[in-house]
Amino acid sequence: MSMVLTERRGSVTILTLNNPAQYNALAGSLLSELSRALDVAIADSAVRAILLTGAGKGFCAGAQLGGGNTFEAGEQIGDHMRASINPVIEKMRGSPTPIVVAVNGAAAGAGVGIALAGDIVIAARSARFILSFVRLGAALDGGTSLLLQRSIGVARARALALLGQPLDAEKAEQWGLIWKMVEDADLLNEALAIAQSLADGPPVSMALIKNQIDAAWDAPLAATLDNEATSQSRAFRTADLREGAAAFVEKRPARFTGR
Repeated sequence: MSMVLTERRGSVTILTLNNPAQYNALAGSLLSELSRALDVAIADSAVRAILLTGAGKGFCAGAQLGGGNTFEAGEQIGDHMRASINPVIEKMRGSPTPIVVAVNGAAAGAGVGIALAGDIVIAARSARFILSFVRLGAALDGGTSLLLQRSIGVARARALALLGQPLDAEKAEQWGLIWKMVEDADLLNEALAIAQSLADGPPVSMALIKNQIDAAWDAPLAATLDNEATSQSRAFRTADLREGAAAFVEKRPARFTGR
């Protein structure tokens, strides 16, 4: 059984974590299959947006508890992370193709990191976000130590991490952890609509904007302004910008081609 299902809907690729019996825990080949699926989607110029969700009642339960070699002693677990989940988080954050994440149920532990590594995150009303690390006596991983405080600030991130209390989808929206909460029955359609909107947009512009936002997080103002100037020069060389400007003047929808 494939641990990650791939489906194409026009210019959108849907990736579904497919280990529902274990609430899509990061067990077996799930991470390696997700990494390969991301590679394929990102490399395909016909794919203009990626949608990531989970099968069954959970989005991703994080690391599988018990069994296997997930919990090795000492440095071995660090080596395991560097070879498995870390590249996936970096790949999602660095993807020039925008990624929508539809959190269909609980996201726990590193599953929170995978969710927050997307560009636009929406969640079903029944979804929850749980930094379960402290309950196990573990440290944070999956990029949560950075991605969480970027979204909701240091005070809230620290409390969630140290208390290990679940955060429901409604409060996650209020705090800015996610873009929005939707009713469970509407999740996939809402996520697809967002993904399609991204797919219809200018790919070069979106890749530049993604890079700018990430780079500006800890950069000095002068470096940020210089990066904006360089990025704008790149955007102004595209046919998509000329099309966008023409569409604005002519009061019609733009037809972006990615050139």
